[in-house]
Amino acid sequence: MTQSVKRRKRKVKGSDLFVRGLEEQGVKCIFGIPGEEVLDIMESIRKSKTKIKFVPTHTEWAAALMAANYGRLTGKTGVCLATCGPGVLNFPNGAGYAFLGGMPLLMVGGQKAIKSRPQAGFQRVDAVAVMKPVTKLAIQIASAQLIPSMVRESFRVTQEGKQGPVYLELPEDIAAEKCEEEEL
Repeated sequence: MTQSVKRRKRKVKGSDLFVRGLEEQGVKCIFGIPGEEVLDIMESIRKSKTKIKFVPTHTEWAAALMAANYGRLTGKTGVCLATCGPGVLNFPNGAGYAFLGGMPLLMVGGQKAIKSRPQAGFQRVDAVAVMKPVTKLAIQIASAQLIPSMVRESFRVTQEGKQGPVYLELPEDIAAEKCEEEEL
C-alpha cells in the first residue's frame, strides 16, 4: 500500500539559499568588504552550517585578487564579495587578472533593490555591463527562486574549459526575498 507523503513548505530567505549554494559547492572562505547591500548575505554567511569564513580585505580589488589566487592555488573557485556602486567597480582589474590567467573566480556583487527603488539611482551602476568584457559570464539574479540554479551555473562556468571569472549580482531585495521550499 502506497501513501503519498505531504511535504510541508517553509519560507527561506534568498541569502540563505545563496549561502547554501556556496556550501554545496564546497566554499570554505569568501574575501571581501561588507556593506549595506550585502548585509543579508553577511548574516547568512555568519549562520552557515559549514562555517564559511569571511576574510575582510582593504579593498574589493584585493578581495578579487586574493580569491583569484585562491582559485589558482587550489583549483577550486575562489569567491569574493562587494557591495554596490564603487565597491563592485573595484572588481574589474581582479576579473581581468583571473580572465587572462585562467583562474576560477566567482565575484558576488550587491546591488540596490530592483523591484522597488526608494533611493532612485544613488550608487546604482550597471555592473553586469561593466563586467561582461572581463568575465566568462556576468548576470543579475532577478528572483530568489533562481538562486540555486544560478549559483550552480556560475560555478560550472568558472571551471568549464579555460577556467576564469564569473560575476553574479544579487540585489538586496532578492537576497531578502522569501520563497517557499519543501522541508526534507
